[in-house]
Amino acid sequence: MDEHMKRRLDKQRKLFSQLGIGLDALTIHEKEFSMKLRGYDPEEVDTFLDSVIKDYERFYATIADLMDKWQEQQITLRELKAESKPAPAPAPVIQGVDPKEIEDSITKLESGIRLLKESVQRSEMI
Repeated sequence: MDEHMKRRLDKQRKLFSQLGIGLDALTIHEKEFSMKLRGYDPEEVDTFLDSVIKDYERFYATIADLMDKWQEQQITLRELKAESKPAPAPAPVIQGVDPKEIEDSITKLESGIRLLKESVQRSEMI
């Protein structure tokens, strides 16, 4: 068996093991049966097992392809989520009004509210 095929079958075995699948193409290929007086025709068994191996190869290719596509979709999904995060809303711009004037007005209002609270507290004490 060439090195490329061996690596491919090792990958298949690892993937199938992760998925809880007990048999892989190499295990099926290497399975030997004992001979009995009235057993099955060895050539017929080998032919059938060869078709099972081909199916396992297709299963592996399909599963590996689906897993690759799933990983690509996960990456795309992460990228889309990162892109869709809302940007902070810019402060509304009111034409003709100086932001410094607004800030000063707010400061005066806060100061007036503080004075009003103090005056209410003093009047309650009396």
